[in-house]
Amino acid sequence: MLGSAVILAASADGQGSDVALFRPKCPVPPREQAWIEKMLLWCVDRFGDRPLRRPVVEPTPDFFPGGYLGTQEDVLRTVDQVRAHLGIGAERFTVEIAADDELPGELEAMPLVPTRRAVVAGDYRQREGRGLVRIDPAQAGNRMRLIAVAAHELCHELLLGGGGVPGADGDDHEPLTDLVTVYTGFGVFTANAAFHVETLAAGRRTSTLGYLTEAMFGYALACHAWLRGETGPEPAWTRFLDTNPHGYMRQGVRYLGSNSGRTLPHVLAGTPAPPGFSPPPERSARRTGH
Repeated sequence: MLGSAVILAASADGQGSDVALFRPKCPVPPREQAWIEKMLLWCVDRFGDRPLRRPVVEPTPDFFPGGYLGTQEDVLRTVDQVRAHLGIGAERFTVEIAADDELPGELEAMPLVPTRRAVVAGDYRQREGRGLVRIDPAQAGNRMRLIAVAAHELCHELLLGGGGVPGADGDDHEPLTDLVTVYTGFGVFTANAAFHVETLAAGRRTSTLGYLTEAMFGYALACHAWLRGETGPEPAWTRFLDTNPHGYMRQGVRYLGSNSGRTLPHVLAGTPAPPGFSPPPERSARRTGH
């Protein structure tokens, strides 16, 4: 009948039993998928499973107590709360509220996704043997975005401070730092901050923050939930995700739970990945970034 046709894929026995059109698909291309899975497992190897056993950080007073008016004291207290959740000693780094012209103007090109123009909201570097985190004062007006910026910069300290984590300074160091925010429980904040649309009188203005796309964050969150054993009902923390990253995460969860070419479950089970799926290139050393 008109409008009722279904495209079937022939199975191995020649009979069209699989509905290919409706098989769950990964929300990111194979190269990004392979990198996300490989580097999340790298995080397990380097940081252990303790971050997976901690609650995912949520934008609630339970995780961020105290009022917030956007003062410098509020900013510094919020950064310190992020530090405490990450388990970083306060003696390892210094925080400065940077002047607008002291931070780099654009994000560098990324090896995994096309270059995007975006204002850098924070900066990390080593100074006299300690980490230095600088925060753009313009972030003070949006606490959720401030937390995302602080989590990214402090994950630089996790990766590079105190002698550094072996293998953390590859060409993909900046996107890896974003991925570590997911692994350490701050993915709700960094995923929501990845893309922002602001409605103005003259029209809409969009901005990006970070080095991963919304789709990459969504799939990383799906893999993170899988690693945490949250493969059943949707975890409660997902209610804080914005529409786009939440949608990509749901797509990723459906994909991981299906039999249509999933890879992470194969890795965890010690079984071969599907045919035709190759790992990303080996990582090479680079300098530190933002």
